Amino acid sequence: MLSTSEPHIKWTIRGKPKSPIFRIAGDLVVRVNSKFTLNQISGQVIEHEESWDLSESPLVSQAYFWASRRLFATIEARKDVSGSIKDLTKDMAIENKNVEIYPDPTGDPTKFFKMDDNFQRDFYQIALFLALVYFVVQFFRTTL
Repeated sequence: MLSTSEPHIKWTIRGKPKSPIFRIAGDLVVRVNSKFTLNQISGQVIEHEESWDLSESPLVSQAYFWASRRLFATIEARKDVSGSIKDLTKDMAIENKNVEIYPDPTGDPTKFFKMDDNFQRDFYQIALFLALVYFVVQFFRTTL
């Protein structure tokens, strides 16, 4: 460890390839050097750098490792692309938006309000308005 903000971790992975063809070549040994840069106050990782060393493994095991890693990365990239395409098509589709729910006008995207829209609420508002009009008329009647 260089300092408390830059720890270095060295670790080793040892194993055998899954494929019986590549098992003949021998064990796969991967030495990994991980370097982190941490925020001193919060402890969060700001930067992470890794280096992998397969020099102790036979060439056949190295080839198997890099081929399987490339295959895995290709599959994951295909999943990411298909997910992005689905998200784009979902955003472009016309949706039936729920008009009873609207975002907070202060700008907080996580807050939503639901409007109560029923006959009872409308009745109370109309009754309150009529009572207010009645009291204003009675006030002017007695003062004028």
